[in-house]
Amino acid sequence: MRVYVDSSALLKRVIAEPNSAPLVAFLGDHATGGDALICSSLGWVEVSRALRAQFGDRDDLVNTTCDTALSGVLERPVTPEVVALARRLPPSRLRSLDALHLASAILVDADEIVAYDQRLLDAARFHGLQVCSPAT
Repeated sequence: MRVYVDSSALLKRVIAEPNSAPLVAFLGDHATGGDALICSSLGWVEVSRALRAQFGDRDDLVNTTCDTALSGVLERPVTPEVVALARRLPPSRLRSLDALHLASAILVDADEIVAYDQRLLDAARFHGLQVCSPAT
């Protein structure tokens, strides 16, 4: 199974927030079950920038925490094909960065998308993907 993991979910792996524990367990079950966890390069950028915003200039802490958040997650580069698909994806109310995540999930032939953004989850359902928000 291919599981696309949005950056909002990846951050919950390392930042204690409500619903972090169910997500960590959920992703751990997928990983130990042999499923592929995938995120686009955009997610990698979003995670590292969010951690930098939280930890400031503490590069050692940012890098170590980022490595933990992205551990075991395959990176799908944002290619011109991803951008072209993201430009055409309905519904139009989907935010630009979420459209890039959804296009990446579609192009890696994800079976499921894990996120906490309701617009992204709704759009993924619209495109026939299974969705999961471990918070619910």
